[in-house]
Amino acid sequence: MEDKEWFSAWFDSPYYHILYAKRDETEAARFISSLQEKLQLASGSRVLDAACGKGRHAITLQSLGFIVDAFDLSPSNIEAAQAFENKDLLFFVHDLREPLPLQNQYDAIFNFFTSFGYFDDQQDNQKAFDTFSGGLKDGGILVLDFFNPTYVLANLVPVETIEREGISFHIKRWSEKGYLYKSIDFSDQGKTYSFVEKVELVAKNDFISYATKAGLSLVDLKGDYNLSAFDELKSPRMIFVWTKK
Repeated sequence: MEDKEWFSAWFDSPYYHILYAKRDETEAARFISSLQEKLQLASGSRVLDAACGKGRHAITLQSLGFIVDAFDLSPSNIEAAQAFENKDLLFFVHDLREPLPLQNQYDAIFNFFTSFGYFDDQQDNQKAFDTFSGGLKDGGILVLDFFNPTYVLANLVPVETIEREGISFHIKRWSEKGYLYKSIDFSDQGKTYSFVEKVELVAKNDFISYATKAGLSLVDLKGDYNLSAFDELKSPRMIFVWTKK
């Protein structure tokens, strides 16, 4: 493993949060609430937000009455999130590929908003699923939300410029050798910056295979944040629900 993988450097950068500050948090909160209506997890359930960013979704989970642990690879993200800690909300730095500190303890684990597929080695994908499975109680639930590669490739915007806080982010997108790339180039205060996001185009059947090998059974698959039925051609998302055997 490289000392500094691309996602470690970019997600720890303040510019990542500037670029993506306009993500719809209302939609995200509504999605999480809709998930709970479907899952009907008991109040006081212990849940984990895996790859939590700065913790906004973990905070939403705790507001629904859960005891929440949440981790991210980025130390600066976790430092920001820890300002919101309380007796039912804990944040810590962790790598998705490493076993969790708590084993067989979680009623549910959530991996929201394409927080997967960043690794060069596909064996790391399996390690991540083993991490999920190891943390879940028997009968526990894993919810993983990822883009639908078929839909994304058919609707790809190759070039655009996004203005945020006086910075022009010049973005290019392309696919190559099973990965989706996004280059992000910009200048700020006389310095130029360049980052490249790289996310594996993980297919539906590959996710199911990783999960099966980790002892997880698929119980549902939805296609968007309204929890509509999944359609291979029309659905923007793949929202999987597995249970630990």
